[in-house]
Amino acid sequence: MKKLLAVFLSVVIAFSLSVSIFAQAEKEECDCGNIPVIFVSGFAYTELVANAGTEDEYGAFGVESEAITDMVKKLILPLFELVFTGNYDKFAHKLSAEVNDLFYDTSCDENGNPNNPTVDIEFFEYPSQYHFRNRKSTFRYDWRKDVFDIAAELNDYIEETKRLTGHSKVALRAESMGGAVTMAYLHTYGYDSVETVVMQSSAFDGIEMMTSLFVGDLSLNAKSVMNYVGNFLEGNSTEMVFYRALYNTLSILAYTPVVKLIGGFIGNIEDVVYEDCIKSLFGYIPGIWVFVAEDAYEEAKEFMLDEEVNKELIKKIDRYHYEVMNRKEDIIEDAMANGVNFAIISNYGKAAVPLGEESSNQSDFLIDTKHTSLGATCAPYGETLGEGYVQKIDDGHNHLSPDNVIDASTCAFPEITWFIKDMMHTWYTDGYNEFVYTLIYTPGQETIHTYDEYPQFLCNNQETEALEPLTAENMNTQSTDVDYIALIKLLITKAEEA
Repeated sequence: MKKLLAVFLSVVIAFSLSVSIFAQAEKEECDCGNIPVIFVSGFAYTELVANAGTEDEYGAFGVESEAITDMVKKLILPLFELVFTGNYDKFAHKLSAEVNDLFYDTSCDENGNPNNPTVDIEFFEYPSQYHFRNRKSTFRYDWRKDVFDIAAELNDYIEETKRLTGHSKVALRAESMGGAVTMAYLHTYGYDSVETVVMQSSAFDGIEMMTSLFVGDLSLNAKSVMNYVGNFLEGNSTEMVFYRALYNTLSILAYTPVVKLIGGFIGNIEDVVYEDCIKSLFGYIPGIWVFVAEDAYEEAKEFMLDEEVNKELIKKIDRYHYEVMNRKEDIIEDAMANGVNFAIISNYGKAAVPLGEESSNQSDFLIDTKHTSLGATCAPYGETLGEGYVQKIDDGHNHLSPDNVIDASTCAFPEITWFIKDMMHTWYTDGYNEFVYTLIYTPGQETIHTYDEYPQFLCNNQETEALEPLTAENMNTQSTDVDYIALIKLLITKAEEA
């Protein structure tokens, strides 16, 4: 009888505890109203290191300056030899050997697996239970990996965030390469755990710079080089406008002969460098292939890889391009149909990386606007769409920017795509972050018509770091018209202060 009573009491206690635990779990479901925000970081957001966490740790990408200095020293004599002999192939072989040695730790084998298995990201930021307003947790990853492996890590990060915070959904801020990771995640794991996705200058449609590199186009254009360096002369203060006008004047004289010289040098060594170095160093890294634009993917594969040697690698990268990049619009439409709020932010007004035939594109300094916007029609950098231009698709809304540079009607999703002029890639301001969190915390699917303060076309005020609606008054963000009277007054003021 005592044994039966003991068993009965044990069952009762166990049942009571389970009910208590269940009730506690139910009670712990958070109703704070502040959805957890996960920042899906971009390419090389945290450094890669070898032997992470040990006394022997050293930088593997973002190579340490001492290693670069040593490489330059080793190339001095070969460079002098090149000057006297004109033997470009010999110099190219030496250069390739040194570069291969310098970047060995971040390189992969022909199957896309790391050559140095001790290399990993410098540090991992674990999911957090804290999710007060305007706070984000950062998901960091090894960008070399197959993007589906990274997406699996993101899935684990999301599930742990949900467990810790008591929320059933999260919001994703997807930056740069993080856009490709997020798309792979949505394709693989669905939409149930995500309430909002904000694509921030995302590389979910490729980058022209990397596409050019992967199809063998290393051409340089003097004007594009001049414009790209000029990106750093930002702002319309009297002083900055003078510097920019002076720079542009001097550049016209200097850049053409210098770029012609560099272009000729590259042309003489590129065949050897591609075969000895570029193809294996960059082409064998699975993660980098997300940056190759859809329309050049097959050409890039044929140029960079061998069907037999790289068979396993090709399987990995094909999966992303054919299941995700080629279906990106379908994935976004499916996500929105399943209740995910989506927003796309695209920046412009900066000269593109001066590599390849597409170097005159509008960009955010790194990724072309036509890619981050999924198809906007853009005037070449420094130009407009032309007098009398009419937007290509008439959907009843105006999608032409006030400066006549962007036609957003050709975007895949023009009603949920915002453009910010003069915003550099990932160089976010307080005003930018305020805009993103407004998109995240406003219930439901926002559009470019939701907020008076955030219409489709915005301008980054570089002095106040605020976002303003783009207007005729503030659209000239790269003025070269010098106010000489204001400049003289400025010089007098500085002289008096000195």
